[in-house]
Amino acid sequence: MYGIDRKRYLWVILSALLQGLLLGQYAVTRSGPFLALPLPLLTVLPFAFWLAQEHWGRRLKRFLGGLTLVLSTFCAYRLWSLYPPDGMFLSMPSQSMDLLRICMAAFLLLPFFQCRIATWSWHVPYSDVFFQLCRNVFLLFQAAIMTVVFWALLLTASLLFDIVGLAFVPGILFHPLVAAPLTSLTVALSITLALKHPGIDSLGRWILSILAWLLPPFSALSFVFIACLPYSGLKTLWSTGQASSLMLLLQLGTILLANAAWLDGTRSPFNNRAVGALAKVSLLCLPAYTALCLYSLGLRIQQYGLSVDRIHAAFLVVVTGIWGLGYAGAVLLRQWPSAIGRINIASVLILSVLVVAMNSPLLDPYRLAANNQVDRLLGGQIAPADFDYLYLRFSLGRYGKYALIRLREAAHPRADAIRRRIEAAMRVDPLAHWRDVRSGTVPESQRRDILHNAAVYPAGRRLSPELVERLIRLWEGDDGVLRSLHRSSDAVFVFEDVLTEGENGGEALLIIQTGAGLVLEVASGEPHVAGFFQGDFSPEELSSRDVSVAEPQFRDVTIRGDRYRILPWPGSQTVR
Repeated sequence: MYGIDRKRYLWVILSALLQGLLLGQYAVTRSGPFLALPLPLLTVLPFAFWLAQEHWGRRLKRFLGGLTLVLSTFCAYRLWSLYPPDGMFLSMPSQSMDLLRICMAAFLLLPFFQCRIATWSWHVPYSDVFFQLCRNVFLLFQAAIMTVVFWALLLTASLLFDIVGLAFVPGILFHPLVAAPLTSLTVALSITLALKHPGIDSLGRWILSILAWLLPPFSALSFVFIACLPYSGLKTLWSTGQASSLMLLLQLGTILLANAAWLDGTRSPFNNRAVGALAKVSLLCLPAYTALCLYSLGLRIQQYGLSVDRIHAAFLVVVTGIWGLGYAGAVLLRQWPSAIGRINIASVLILSVLVVAMNSPLLDPYRLAANNQVDRLLGGQIAPADFDYLYLRFSLGRYGKYALIRLREAAHPRADAIRRRIEAAMRVDPLAHWRDVRSGTVPESQRRDILHNAAVYPAGRRLSPELVERLIRLWEGDDGVLRSLHRSSDAVFVFEDVLTEGENGGEALLIIQTGAGLVLEVASGEPHVAGFFQGDFSPEELSSRDVSVAEPQFRDVTIRGDRYRILPWPGSQTVR
């Protein structure tokens, strides 16, 4: 037994160091063939081994071998779809959501296989699967605490090294190629040591009992929120800009607390019927949250079309919605909490099917996004000048390349304009493009198109070539005042006399976006931001007569009859 444990510990340490070194290299690599190494395999496989290591033996090896085969198949297809034959291996932001999706499915399926390895039978009670999942959660939770404590100690030590003149030591410790292996090793050893002490199970039950009593007040807040929506209206909710994310978090919180309260469905912590009924109210609110999230997401898709991020968002909404509908249905049919096990198992299986489909041509987010964007352009829902050709080329991989070929060969009334823009997109340097993407700015060629095709008022005025070149540089300024502009329809440019001082008789350039406006002083030299104003307005369908100057107080801006005060930009004294 001692020899087996020693061998197991050796493999834990080696897998942690290897994972850390490879993840550290990922952190410092932006391009190159190294990125072809499958990130989900490096992340999921070691964690599955660490959590299931107490079942050391032939069964565990078979399970890890099967998991490796499945993940390798997924990753091989993703490499084929993501990187076109004539392209470069680049780190893409959307890959993080691919990793999250696979991690979700692997983590929820792992307890089934752990119970299978332990009993050599698929007929395992749901209670065993549930408590194995809870155990995995608490193992990761205590590993996270140990990692935070470890790095807090290292941070303290690094400050001491600075004091004694060894400033190079913190630089070494916090370099990704050193920090990542140390973090992986800490997590792996924390899980290994926790498995040797049964106290983790009693700690987990104590945490579950605390979480259970958070459900009734949380349920009351959910009910009040849903009840107030008819009076406040959806407009107030959408104005936050984070409505879908907040409601998704509310759903996940409700699902977590419900499982903490009713556990495997055979017991309940609420002896009082009123408290138990109040706790169930939050379950009945779940379908309403799902409907609101789908409505919000549908509006975005209708306005801007499908993208990889929106498809991933739809995946999260649908998955949480399946749990929500199941829980609410069980409450209405008076089968709660006995049905919680069946609902959880069915939901995990549906989630797994969706993950498999999204890692195949069937529901590949990159394929769906590419086809939808091309259909919108050819169908006239978006103008060729506003279409993001760079998104097809760089963010949608092989399917994006196929979409560009389809656009180039399509018979369209403005086919020549589309082909010219495709040729311009193909000349963009990939490294420069991704540098702009990570900094939140659109490429320089796209900025010029945005300015040339944007609406300018009063009628007859235009942005001079000199002013266009100056405005292009504002995308890269420290303030980033134009980084939110991604298409011509995102802003309206208005020349108005709103300044009380200045060399140009008070004339300035107003950049009106959704909910905010900027005042740029453009009299001479480089344009700079002189002031700003905020309110309930949008550049869509805005005409010249809708914007005027209100006097005498502060020369405010009037947009469609509503008055908005111009406030000075920090560091500017132009607007009084």
